[in-house]
Amino acid sequence: MGDLANTVAKLEEEAAESRELRSIVERLDTEISFRMEAVQEVGGELLELHGSLDDQIAEHDYMAVEQSAASVRGLVDVETVLPAIDAVLLLTALRDDGAIPDLTLPLASFADDSWDHPRLTQGDLDRVFEAALVRAEEQWQEIWGDQLWDDENERDTQREQHRAEAELEAVKERAARAGAHLMTLVDHIGDTLWPEVVEAVEVGDRDRAVRALAAANSAGRETEAAYKLYEVNLSIQFEKAPGSMGAMGEFLSDAQDWLLSQ
Repeated sequence: MGDLANTVAKLEEEAAESRELRSIVERLDTEISFRMEAVQEVGGELLELHGSLDDQIAEHDYMAVEQSAASVRGLVDVETVLPAIDAVLLLTALRDDGAIPDLTLPLASFADDSWDHPRLTQGDLDRVFEAALVRAEEQWQEIWGDQLWDDENERDTQREQHRAEAELEAVKERAARAGAHLMTLVDHIGDTLWPEVVEAVEVGDRDRAVRALAAANSAGRETEAAYKLYEVNLSIQFEKAPGSMGAMGEFLSDAQDWLLSQ
């Protein structure tokens, strides 16, 4: 009976250890899923921000646009995302009895600003702006250039009006292009870079995940300059024609009039 009792006691001990191990594995699985979801959800939040930016830019709500751009930078912030990535990789290695990943931070990857992402400068916008004015002048010449005018003043007035209308459209288009550039950056991060981050984490490739995160972080930092570009060109539009900015233009005009009256 003594041997039987010892055997039963040993089995009970092994069963208890097995239950404890299962509990540990379950806790690891839960924590891995939680951290992985945090990484994956960035893609969905970027998609939502793209939709918000579309509305905000259409309404010329530059303050909301600035906040959205800042939110993009927050979503791809290295200090926020990398710990979640490393937690997934480390906990997965512990659960699966795999090799512990090297979690040293390659700072050079995040200092590098040569990543390939959409870029836009004021010079780019101005070249498109000037080309639009040239096309407008060519169109006027094609339609009215050969026409005989009884009154040269009428001709000059009509030409000047056409030029002014073309310039306003070009100004509006320049601001719109600057706003669209912000959305392009968000698309690039959300559609191209973030799926790469998620896939790399899922397969346990930290080097690849870090490279993709560094590229996303670089594109995210670019949103600050992109917003400034948008702000500058929207300001030009406001100075040119406040009424072209709808309710926001009316609000800013009223605020400007109030300040000038003080």
